[in-house]
Amino acid sequence: MGGGLPAALRWVIRQWCCSLLLTGAAGRVVFQPSFLIASGPEVNVYLVGEASSAVTLSVGTVSATDDLPQSGCLTKNTTDQWVLTSSIDEIDHSILNVLLTLDRRLVLCQDLANETDCCLEPLCIIETLRVTACLNYEVVATLIVQVIIYTNSTFSGIVNENKMLIPNQKYNPLGPCPCDLTARACDVRCSCDEECTPNMIQMFQSHCFPGVFGGNVSQPFDQLCSVQSVNNAPDWFPFLCVQSSLDNAPYLGLFYNGSTVSDSQDLSFGTGMSAAINVPVGYRQGDPIIQNEDELFTIPQRSLTGQCLRNAPVAYLEDFDTCCVTPLTALACTDSYGIGEPIQNGQGTLVPTSITYQNATDLSNFITATSSASESSPERPSLFPEQHNVKASLELVDKSDPKLVAGICENMILGAKYVFFWKGTTIFNVTLLVTVGNVPFDSPATLTQRFSVTFINTINNRLPNVALSGNPGYQIGKPVLAAFENGTTLQKAPLSIWRPVGNGLCSSAQTRSVLFGEDSISGCLLRLNIDSFANCSNLRSIVQENILNLVPANYVARRGNSKPTDLSEWVPLFKDKGTLPINFSTEENLRGFCLDIPANLNIWFFTAVVGAIEGVPQREILGAEVKFSRVTWRIQCGGGNAAACGTNSLLQSFSVSTSVQFIQIPAQPEPMQTSFQINYVEYDCSRNEVCWPDLAYPLTRRYTGEPHSQSIAQGMLLLFFFLVAAVLGGPWSKIRKAWNETTFY
Repeated sequence: MGGGLPAALRWVIRQWCCSLLLTGAAGRVVFQPSFLIASGPEVNVYLVGEASSAVTLSVGTVSATDDLPQSGCLTKNTTDQWVLTSSIDEIDHSILNVLLTLDRRLVLCQDLANETDCCLEPLCIIETLRVTACLNYEVVATLIVQVIIYTNSTFSGIVNENKMLIPNQKYNPLGPCPCDLTARACDVRCSCDEECTPNMIQMFQSHCFPGVFGGNVSQPFDQLCSVQSVNNAPDWFPFLCVQSSLDNAPYLGLFYNGSTVSDSQDLSFGTGMSAAINVPVGYRQGDPIIQNEDELFTIPQRSLTGQCLRNAPVAYLEDFDTCCVTPLTALACTDSYGIGEPIQNGQGTLVPTSITYQNATDLSNFITATSSASESSPERPSLFPEQHNVKASLELVDKSDPKLVAGICENMILGAKYVFFWKGTTIFNVTLLVTVGNVPFDSPATLTQRFSVTFINTINNRLPNVALSGNPGYQIGKPVLAAFENGTTLQKAPLSIWRPVGNGLCSSAQTRSVLFGEDSISGCLLRLNIDSFANCSNLRSIVQENILNLVPANYVARRGNSKPTDLSEWVPLFKDKGTLPINFSTEENLRGFCLDIPANLNIWFFTAVVGAIEGVPQREILGAEVKFSRVTWRIQCGGGNAAACGTNSLLQSFSVSTSVQFIQIPAQPEPMQTSFQINYVEYDCSRNEVCWPDLAYPLTRRYTGEPHSQSIAQGMLLLFFFLVAAVLGGPWSKIRKAWNETTFY
């Protein structure tokens, strides 16, 4: 025993060193790793090198001795129970994936009848394999694999002879028999003690502990007719009582804490296997959506850590809108993200996806240059992102696969908007709007891809034209709908605010939609020098025009389901641009100084609660206004910073901001309070702890849970039962007593 361990270590080290010598001679191809110990039926390694795709591989068995035999280029494999396969890596063609697979069963022979391909002992396989890589009939790399496999390391299945049961965890912490206090002994007067034999129980059966502590957890409840006949019954008994057996009692015991655990008969201690995806029979909220061939439907989404998950599943009835920021590479150019796969409707039928492609000519929201060149004068357009006409920025195109041609990725997928139309627990239609564009690879940049999923319920089996933000009133957190005139109808337009990213400059800033009911403020920075203030009128015009590009719309939807064809359901968006000053004597005398710069954009929405549907308040937009707040900008070049006024190389930051505010106004003015209401607060619910008017709240008009007529009818029905119980209670008992005491002769 003392010399066995060092000999084994010497053998391992010698084989590893020999493999290094053999691979070092070639210098171009090497196994990673070159030695490993396998305890399972699969071995996966990599052959790395420039000529890895041209080598030939073979596998053979070697004896575990101190002297490693010389390896040679074999024409065929010398082992019949291992299968050798290889494949070139899709990303890096200089890497060869090598896979060894065991071609035999790993089950004990005593467990199977009339089976020859089985293991005689639990230690089924112990051998040494050598994989040889040859190039031009010369050995360039070798791999040593020490195989030690037991039968129970790869077995998976159901142990049919396992009889262990998991009890229902109903009682915590005393257990199902609270009076069982002595281990391995019968407790007298405890009928639920499992150590008590039937003969012992007969001795004290008439003196068992009653109630819960005697194990009788299904104690009768007070509403049972049998209990009322024994106890002191009220006057209305047995007019209202429950006739039921004790087995149907809802009582779980005084020690019940939490839910029960169902018994599991399929117990296995084998290797855990991934469960197969079952096609759902009707989706429920939160269930993963299944696509073709029983695979999860996935869309790239951003994780909590900010990383982009390429295979994130989509849950039923859960909308999301996310952005994935990745480096702009050639691999991202040809990725199709599984677009076009059919979706399971929830009842075993595949629903095809209706795909529409549109080409984006404005790439400012998708491509961000790594090196920003925004530090320049205001005459240059790099101060703000390049803006395009909203009407012409997107155009429908035919389907075309993305490809890389002459440094330009044509038809690259920039965004995908899925819309699922559902009814009940099924999906019956799926539409997809794919945004593509021609992206140049001339400079380092980051790619921002936008993916969204929206679930829309249908009305009378008709598909809505656009995604809504409420029905009918706005829902808090949904985008505010905006549009501009396009002939006789309205065309949807964005309503956005700044969303700074990266360095916080306006040249690289992105935008996000205005959400209903959420006040917000955001902004970005402009880097200006002394020459930027040479023409204040030009500076004002550039700042104002670029900020107004955030709100190109002229109308705002009054409700969350406003129709684009009905102009009465939209309110105008008033834009108070103001008058720009023409001449300022102060600006002419002071250099680096400009007055009334429209640097702050204020968006105001006037909302009101105009009613309620099933108790849910319905909110509408009554008016909207856009107005500028003007500030004074000047170069700080006084005191110790005098060089900023004399050179153009020194830049200073100036902030540009956007703010959104939702102002709720009452639907009607509150009535004037009388002197009695001001002085006496006994009946004022807002200033008194006891609110007597709310004693009959379900019968008042302020209760909107159900129709007022139905509330009155239910209240009258309850009053009828109360009168019947009152009349048939005391008087009926006295009449019955007098009747029984009367004797007729």
